[in-house]
Amino acid sequence: MEYGFNPERRNFVKAAFAGVFGSKILQSGTVECRVEKNNAVPHEIEPGIKLALIVNGIPDEDQLTFIRQLGIEYIEAWLPGREVTYTDILNYRNKVEAAGLQLFSTDILDAYNSDQFILGLPGRDQKIKQLQEFIRNLGKAGLHTTTYGFGAGSVYSTGVINIRGCDTRLFDLEEARKKSLAYGRVYSEEEVWDNYEYFIKRVLPVAEDAGVRLAMHPCDPPVSLRGCPRLFSSRKAFERAMEIANHSKYSGISFCVGTWGEMAGPDGKGEDVIGAIRHFGKTGHIFTVHFRNVSSPLPRFHETFVDNGYIDMSAVMKTLAEVGFNGTVVPDHVPHFKDEKRLGHISASGTAYTIGYMRALLQ
Repeated sequence: MEYGFNPERRNFVKAAFAGVFGSKILQSGTVECRVEKNNAVPHEIEPGIKLALIVNGIPDEDQLTFIRQLGIEYIEAWLPGREVTYTDILNYRNKVEAAGLQLFSTDILDAYNSDQFILGLPGRDQKIKQLQEFIRNLGKAGLHTTTYGFGAGSVYSTGVINIRGCDTRLFDLEEARKKSLAYGRVYSEEEVWDNYEYFIKRVLPVAEDAGVRLAMHPCDPPVSLRGCPRLFSSRKAFERAMEIANHSKYSGISFCVGTWGEMAGPDGKGEDVIGAIRHFGKTGHIFTVHFRNVSSPLPRFHETFVDNGYIDMSAVMKTLAEVGFNGTVVPDHVPHFKDEKRLGHISASGTAYTIGYMRALLQ
């Protein structure tokens, strides 16, 4: 029996945290590769698969209590604001650790997936500089992982489909391709690959010096749209990215199972999700995992409960264990139950449902 849900898309807010994060605009300047020595005690990445939750913004006491009640020990944080300082990051870490939890991946949303560096638009170097400074500050604060995207021109959803009284995200490629060009022209794939190489050769050295790993999230949906090549939509593309980064242990993947399940694959019948986990997991290049399921690969799919799509999520968890994955696995786009309690962006019932299933698989 099919179940559906009404997913809440990540709210990539750009307003600064009131009283915590500043709102200063970064000044333009030369892109540098200098880092300061760490002053905070760095986290050690403990072995094994770790269940975690994503927190958008500063968690309040209700959110922290809920996370602890689920038996979760790790948080992946999305930090809004144009400038996130070292002090801001350290205060955030201290707040999380005072609640008995740990930060694992820490992201700055304003520079997470910027069209400026993806398409080589004006302001590219300033945006790269913003991300570089954030990475330096993460390292200085003793934090070890951040996530980024590299896909412009997204049409995230083309509608909803109602199943058992719940709405779920629907994507239809034929409908998405009716949208206009994002920037008035068609970009070539090699242009965007050149931009990726420009980006990674300036950001990765800073990350290596700071001891911070870069986890790239695949393009969702994983298909080129609105004149913008969305490169990271196949296993082959991620293999090329690892080669560009000289297989650095600081350059890896935020493996979104749902997005990999959406990929058309070389034969149009879907990517080999388990094979990709095995390939990138054995080389240690999977840093985090987003645990989500979908109905089918492109050209048309909708999201489902974690245990009700076409991807064998039991095999996903088993393979992560087989390859010795030492990172976090988070619920992603969880189901929203009618009239359920909300804790900020967290859907309490849907999150508890998903975590229960994930914990059972892990055990």
